[in-house]
Amino acid sequence: MIIPVFIIIFVIFIAWTQYEMKKSSKAARKAEEEFWAREEQANFAPKQDISDLPLLKFDESVIPMPPENAFSPEDDVTTYIKELKALIKEPMIDLSEYTNTDLKLAYGVANFTTLSSYDDNFNSFLLLLTNLARGYERREMYELSAATYRSALECGSLKLTDYTGLAKVYLSMDQPEKVSALIDEVEAGDNPHSGGIIEALKRELAKYE
Repeated sequence: MIIPVFIIIFVIFIAWTQYEMKKSSKAARKAEEEFWAREEQANFAPKQDISDLPLLKFDESVIPMPPENAFSPEDDVTTYIKELKALIKEPMIDLSEYTNTDLKLAYGVANFTTLSSYDDNFNSFLLLLTNLARGYERREMYELSAATYRSALECGSLKLTDYTGLAKVYLSMDQPEKVSALIDEVEAGDNPHSGGIIEALKRELAKYE
């Protein structure tokens, strides 16, 4: 009896699919076992001295300020500025390169809560700068908005939305050359997300042109 070629191919395909699924499942189980083994080790990691960690320190000059009495005390811009001034006094550190497990292994589980709070402070600080920039932008205070987006980037933001937000403000001021300069800046930098950022900035520039 002659077996049709398509049946042979189908049987081979099914066998290959089952093999790949088993291999993938095995690899996933191994990765999970390794993760939990590292997590267990991390949960018993001894406390390390963190007194010499390079905490981030900023002063109020990184907060672009509006003209005096430009906003009421109840305005969201006023709230953002007030919260930034309070948060800037708190300890901050950028731990974005660490997973929770890595952090505990490096500095000890006893320091995890403290270091996480420092990292949260930093991320909240950057988010408040973004919100302030958007607040200025909504009111067409473009110079202040651009300065605030720029401040967020200079303070360590790697967020795509801060780059595209800055580009949109530049274009609102009819300054496409500054978007081109921003693209060059990202290309020359070491942002791990530079590829996506550059493409997004080019799209914003293309809309203007």
